[in-house]
Amino acid sequence: MLIGKTVRLRPIERRDLPLAVRWFSDPATRAMVARSAPPSMASQERWFEMLQKSANEVVFVIEQLPDPSDLDEDGLPIGVCGLHEIDWRHRGCVVGIVVGTEARGHGFGTEAMWLLARHAQRDLGLHRVQLEVRVDNARGQASYKKLGFVAEGIRRAALFKDGAFVDVTLMSVLTGELVDPASARDPRLPKKRSSSS
Repeated sequence: MLIGKTVRLRPIERRDLPLAVRWFSDPATRAMVARSAPPSMASQERWFEMLQKSANEVVFVIEQLPDPSDLDEDGLPIGVCGLHEIDWRHRGCVVGIVVGTEARGHGFGTEAMWLLARHAQRDLGLHRVQLEVRVDNARGQASYKKLGFVAEGIRRAALFKDGAFVDVTLMSVLTGELVDPASARDPRLPKKRSSSS
C-alpha cells in the first residue's frame, strides 16, 4: 500500500471491478483516455485475470483517506492508476490514471500520480516514467508538470475520438526529476543565496 496525505494506493481487487466499469463508462472520462467504448463487466473480469499473470502491469485503486490518523479504516475508492508496459531491461514504464468525476479538482489525482511515479522509481528501480495526455487537456498537463513531468513532443492524430483525430502530448519524468506536490518549491531549483548586509 502506498500512503500519501490525502490518498493511498492499494492493489486492485476483484471487488473493485464494478467501480472500474462505472468510472470508464462515464463519457467525460472516456473523452480523455484512449478507450472509446464503455467496458462490460465480462471484459473487466477477463482483464483482471490477465493482470494477475502479468509481470509488466501493476494497477492500484486510489482511495481517499478517511482520516490520516486511522489508516486501518477503509478509504473511499475514487479512481484507478497503474504502471503499464513495464520494460525491466530499459527501466521504463507508461503510467495511466482515471479519477471519478465526483472526486476531480481536489488534487487527489496529482498526489496519486506522485505516489505512483515515486513507487516506480524508488521501489521498482525504473528510470523513465512516461504518459500521454490530450493536447487540449490543460488541467492534466498542468498537474503532470507540477510533478516534474516534461513535455517531449506531440504525437499527431494519435487518437480517434468522436469521429475526429486528436493530438496527444508525450510527457516523461526521469529519476531525480520527480517533484513532491506538497513541497513549496521545486527541489531542482538552486537555493537563493542570502544577501549579506
